[in-house]
Amino acid sequence: MENNSVVNIKNLVKQFPVGGDFFTALKDVNLAFTIGEFTGLVGPSGSGKTTLLNIIGGLDSPTEGDVSVLGHALSNTSHKERAGLRRE
Repeated sequence: MENNSVVNIKNLVKQFPVGGDFFTALKDVNLAFTIGEFTGLVGPSGSGKTTLLNIIGGLDSPTEGDVSVLGHALSNTSHKERAGLRRE
């Protein structure tokens, strides 16, 4: 694991298609959660909290950026491997 990071996020962007355009739910997010750290995620409705958690959990994929969980880059893992990471 990188620097005792449990979750490491770099330059995360998530966009959803809306009509002929895109809605940007997350833009340029950079985070690192380390072993033993407690973190709260707060914000108004529609600010991207659930989207961020879905990406960290491997349930959704970012439009851009890198996400690693427990030292595994989620972009290089299968659906089955991501499910296994959620159990750890």
